[in-house]
Parts: sequence; structure tokens; C-alpha cells
Amino acid sequence: MKKKIALLTVLGAAGGLLYVLESQHRRNNRRSADDNSGLSGNGRPGVDLSQVREERPEAAASMARIEGGTPAIRDQHDHAIDDQGTNQAEASQILKHIRDNAFDASDEKLALALGRPTGEIEEWTSGNGVIDGDVILKARTLAMQRGFEL
Repeated sequence: MKKKIALLTVLGAAGGLLYVLESQHRRNNRRSADDNSGLSGNGRPGVDLSQVREERPEAAASMARIEGGTPAIRDQHDHAIDDQGTNQAEASQILKHIRDNAFDASDEKLALALGRPTGEIEEWTSGNGVIDGDVILKARTLAMQRGFEL
């Protein structure tokens, strides 16, 4: 009985090792075929992301469609950040208006209400930071709750 268990254990281990080696072999063959054809692993033309990161560090994190190695959205300040077509300048004005009228012109109070660091609020209201749609949504809700028109 012990011999059978030992034999089955050895055969199981050998089978597992064979499976791993074969998978690795197939993966290597597929990778070399893709490298030769100029395609990435998903069958699309390969893009060298190291060049994109060097040219525009923020571009590599973009979820935008890639065209010619760069994101389709050229400048993140030009596009609308919410469903109402708010751009970065308008978003900054909204935050300033809410801060000044509903939070006694205090960046700290607005930061607490939005759940963001005070440094981000200072960047956004000065026009230096990039404001996302979530912040504008929260800011509009705060304005409605406090009875302010935007």
C-alpha cells in the first residue's frame, strides 16, 4: 500500500512539473512570435511605454485610447470632467465659491467635507491641481445641501 502511494505521489509530482514546463514553453513561443510580428500580447501593435513615460509621465496612467503611442486626450485640462461639461477652470471656480460661501473661506473645512487633504484643495482652488469628476460631484452635492446656487 505504501509503495502505491509513493508511486502515485511521484507520478503526480512529475505530471505537475511536466505541465508547468509545457505551459512555460508555450508562453515563450507565443512571446517570441509576438515580438517577431511587432504585436503585443493582445494582438495589437506594440507600444513602447518607456518612451511615453519619458515624454509625458502622466500619459502612462491614462485610460484614454492610445493613438501613435500617446493618449488620445492630449491635455487633461481641455476635456469636460463631468456630465455637465465642466472644465478645470469652471471646477476651480465652483470649489472657490463653495469654500468661500459655505465653509467660511477655509480650505481645511472644505477638505474635511470632501474627504481630501488640505493641500489638494489649495492646489485646486489656485488652479494648479487637476480636479476629477468625483470632487465636483461631491462639491455640487454639498452646495445643494447648504442651499447655494452654482
